[in-house]
Amino acid sequence: MKTNLFIRVLLSGLFGFLVCPLCAQLYEIPFSDLFQRSSIVVEGRVMVRQSLWDNGRRGIYTHNIVEVTRVYKGQVLSGKYLNVITLGGIVDDRMQLVSESIQYEIGDYGLFCLIPCAYDLPISPMWENYGSPHGFFKYDTRADVVEHPFHAATGIAAFRQRVETHIGRPQLIVPDEELDRPVSERMMPSISSFSPTSISAGTGDVLTINGSGFGSTPGSVRFINSNTGSAFSVDASDITSWSDNLITVIVPSTTASGGCAGTGPITVVDASSNSTTSSTNLTVTFGYTNFTFSGSKVGAKLANVNGMGGMTFTLSTTLCNSSQQDAVNAIGRALREWRCVSGVNWRLSTSTTSVNSEASDGISVITYDVGTPLPGGVLGRASSYYSACFSGGGFHWRVTEIDINMRQSGVTWYFCDNPVVPSGQFDFQSVAFHEFGHGHQLQHIVDNTAVMHRSIGPGQARRVLNSNEESGADYVLSLPANPCGPGAMTLLSHPACLSLTPPSACNAAGPCTAPLPVELLHFTAQATDGGVRLTWETATERDNDFFTLERSADADLFHTLGRVRGAGTSTQRRKYEYFDAHPLPGLNYYRLWQTDYNGIATLLRMVSVSTGEHPNAERLRVFPNPIPTDQVYLELSSNLAGSSVVVVLFDALGREVTRQTAVVQAYTPIDLAAYRLSPGIYTLRLWLPEQRAWLGPVRVWKP
Repeated sequence: MKTNLFIRVLLSGLFGFLVCPLCAQLYEIPFSDLFQRSSIVVEGRVMVRQSLWDNGRRGIYTHNIVEVTRVYKGQVLSGKYLNVITLGGIVDDRMQLVSESIQYEIGDYGLFCLIPCAYDLPISPMWENYGSPHGFFKYDTRADVVEHPFHAATGIAAFRQRVETHIGRPQLIVPDEELDRPVSERMMPSISSFSPTSISAGTGDVLTINGSGFGSTPGSVRFINSNTGSAFSVDASDITSWSDNLITVIVPSTTASGGCAGTGPITVVDASSNSTTSSTNLTVTFGYTNFTFSGSKVGAKLANVNGMGGMTFTLSTTLCNSSQQDAVNAIGRALREWRCVSGVNWRLSTSTTSVNSEASDGISVITYDVGTPLPGGVLGRASSYYSACFSGGGFHWRVTEIDINMRQSGVTWYFCDNPVVPSGQFDFQSVAFHEFGHGHQLQHIVDNTAVMHRSIGPGQARRVLNSNEESGADYVLSLPANPCGPGAMTLLSHPACLSLTPPSACNAAGPCTAPLPVELLHFTAQATDGGVRLTWETATERDNDFFTLERSADADLFHTLGRVRGAGTSTQRRKYEYFDAHPLPGLNYYRLWQTDYNGIATLLRMVSVSTGEHPNAERLRVFPNPIPTDQVYLELSSNLAGSSVVVVLFDALGREVTRQTAVVQAYTPIDLAAYRLSPGIYTLRLWLPEQRAWLGPVRVWKP
């Protein structure tokens, strides 16, 4: 989640400096807890916004005047208006943006969950959202939906009833007239196709939407927001052309409302507010971080800012000590994975710092949130700081500093090497890995199995980049160097990427961690006429008993293929090979594990390879999609008619929602009424017991 994007432009116009603490990873706050922990819960709309410095000129805040329409909890002291403060804003030639925390636009309407705030401002009384992005439910009255990172809903009236169940009937202050707006009777627009079907966000890629009834006057295009899971409208400047039957739009990774395009359906809204949604999903493979400067969307490059080809991270003394060795080892594993997968030249300083909070101070610190605790619902946050040089008539931006702040209390962390995370614990390595991804200038993506998904649940581990995330990392590092300022980052290669030494104060084994026993150079899968050849090579091994190969059709459920004996202890490069003579039709995922003599297993890498489409894959279809009701139909290959299949539906966090058995018909009905699906992206998979194979996954959307 982007936070604290700060730009300081000298009046001469010859140099710019920008600071952008990027993207936090969230965990879900229960629906009822939001209301229990908030002092005031009201509905209202933002009427006035004004940015100002705090009294000490240390930061910029925005004073939002909210007109209250309903009060569910607490007392509104100053008539029907509240002073709601958000971080960031513009004052003269200074700008600070807090993206994907909470940022409002005039006219934003919804439910505010507020707590008192004590910023040093000349305003009283002041309020702020509880849990930052958790504390605002935005109403889209035209679409009749409620937008929220975890608790989005269809039907504002039904949502209000749910709130009343938790709090009680509200006091009506100002009648709500927006819900009664008439909808134009103009012919509805329709999307027939779009291309390409797979695209990246923030890289300037253009999506072409074909159809009819769009009208001659531009309306808006809406994508799924990878930061929240709900839909958002692109900025007007992102739409490059609009006609009655064709629209071209730049796929954005940042908008004025904090949207980043993610995988999901596309919606076109015409000038009369009529809308149509695509029947299939657009796949957004990755997002490159953009920000707005002088009216244009720009990105920053990774550069040689430490004089050694890249950037140096420094561990804070709150993190680097003998009692936190397991945490430091988890950070080291995450950092080394990035170095060896993308080649990013990030180092660890052999000294420590007493700095334990995010600040533009020239130190790229990794710390616990001791000085400035993170908001509720936030596991970790990465803050990127940028500066610019002027050449050729324009500014060129680079990343000068990255601060990573990890939550210290309020959650139960799991620090161990073993990627099997106990229920109820959050995987520290996965969250650190995610925040390093934001430092790599990658945005969130909509994929609940991916490292860069916006949230993670207890008991989950995401320690391996998928191919789309690797492509995003490669894109950032392949950008041409700036014509001014420090040179380009010098990329690391094997085995140099493996050499990573923490400070002596925390360079030891912990109670449940140790340096990786195998230094893996590569792991590849190659399809051949007779099967799939798996090869890997190690630089060093220590007490390595054996390797284990696993295979999956969906990167979720894996089955063991076989074992290969390790070399024990070795400092020589060693090559290994395994041949899978019976791969699955279509896409195959392979995982490589290593087991020590003491029985400790470590996941080293996952790769994928295609052996051709499953004979039934082209006929697996879910409709209608999006799901307008509680019943969907599956269209399958005719040769499966009469077969028994198991239908499994997962939510955005990878949790199983429903598992039911069905007999294949021409159109197989699946009843979802009993599960009361919340709006969002779901994944459907089909198990074929007779063939012992999976079909899918297919992504479905509940609006």
